[in-house]
Amino acid sequence: MLVIQIDRDSVHAGDDLESHRTSIRLDPAVTLRALFEAIQGMGYLPDISGGKATWIICSSGKHIGVLAQQWPETKLLIPAESLLSQYFGDTEPRLLFRYWCQADPDHVFSQIKAGNEPPSRF
Repeated sequence: MLVIQIDRDSVHAGDDLESHRTSIRLDPAVTLRALFEAIQGMGYLPDISGGKATWIICSSGKHIGVLAQQWPETKLLIPAESLLSQYFGDTEPRLLFRYWCQADPDHVFSQIKAGNEPPSRF
């Protein structure tokens, strides 16, 4: 089993009283798509009132995709069918979910896909 460390930004002031760090264990032969489905399925990311929250997914200090509360699946800049063992290779498996408020997730994704800084989150 591969242990992937995950962390996320706080969504409001009272949300930062406890650490958001946790981990998930998965077979290294599963895909990145399955990893993000598992993270969504475990209820790790809080639901935001109004049903619209945008999360930028970071790995090794790079933006690798966007997860939006209103989307049925995550959009990645890397092949979603890559195996965890291929993607993480020799690096320590870590993901950070950056809360980008209710910014338009399609616009956020297009900006990071183009290699630009994400647009303002407000």
